[in-house]
Amino acid sequence: MDFNARVIPLHLHPLGFIEVFTSLGADLHDLLRGTGISPAMFDMQDIRISYMQQQVLIRNGIALCKTPGLGLKTGLELDWSYWGPLGYIIHSSPSLKDAGEAFRRYMVIAQPYYALMVSRPTTYFDSQHRLVDPLEYPTDAVFDEDIRIFSLEFRIAMTARLWMICGNQSVEDTDVHVTLSYQEPSHVELYSQLPCKSVAFGTEQTAISASTPYVIKPFRKFRKRSYRKLIQQCEQELNNAPVTISFTDRVRWHIRAHFNPQIDLEQVADGMQMPPRSLTRRLAGEDTSFRKLLHAVRMEIASHQLRSSGLSVDEVAELVGFSCASSLRRAMKKWAGTTISHLREQPFEETLS
Repeated sequence: MDFNARVIPLHLHPLGFIEVFTSLGADLHDLLRGTGISPAMFDMQDIRISYMQQQVLIRNGIALCKTPGLGLKTGLELDWSYWGPLGYIIHSSPSLKDAGEAFRRYMVIAQPYYALMVSRPTTYFDSQHRLVDPLEYPTDAVFDEDIRIFSLEFRIAMTARLWMICGNQSVEDTDVHVTLSYQEPSHVELYSQLPCKSVAFGTEQTAISASTPYVIKPFRKFRKRSYRKLIQQCEQELNNAPVTISFTDRVRWHIRAHFNPQIDLEQVADGMQMPPRSLTRRLAGEDTSFRKLLHAVRMEIASHQLRSSGLSVDEVAELVGFSCASSLRRAMKKWAGTTISHLREQPFEETLS
């Protein structure tokens, strides 16, 4: 990734950061110093900045606002419009699962570097069958400490807001919990503003979790048409984004985002707004096939659940579409070259690397 490449749309996150920073007292002239951004650019079309420019902007904001927990404050205040069409999905998605998958797939429009993160599964079921989503990404390691903390706290706040708005409030258990691997910071009181049931510090993992029905069960049945329209707009934006993503990876994302044991070529082609034959032909041009990708995604999800979740082998087999645990064991041995027992003995951290 070239950190000097101009790939981040100025009208999305950067302008959102500028709005929040100035509302917290930062002088606009001082905030833009050294960024290569000028107020004249705010109304221009298709202006993009680099990650280096965005980092200078954030560093300036941290220095000027002098506000502990600036990432949290920004995540709590940033308007959803600064995600583009993706931001409006929060009010039309049929379920939290649909919204989460859309954000995971299309956030690369606003932050292209995260294309390196979305290629692998992250969520898993814990021993209580609650869905858990880790909030630390491998990409965080490339930032200096101030930017890393800002990015992490920003993500925690935005994700908590997303889960609160898009979760199914009609299910029995609507509690959302946040766990944080670090100790209480000096601005711990800010964490009480997060829209969740509880926040726990000093845990094994930084993550957010909720009951499976809260995440998965659809509840906005009259908004499906609007949701599909927004997804089409996001897909078009992704097509035009200066992000180097192979067609194979795009198909892989679609399979994972909409994965279920019955998913097929026609469903994925429809989601990508193209004829099945075109999808098959383009995959062949990259020396692969839909069948190979589907099997790879199925095994990746199975491997991730086996290493991270509290599900039994039988439950994982059912989740990914195998007839029984024995079939999954044979497939895993052939695919990963190791047994499920050995796989489950590996450290959890490896799933996040």
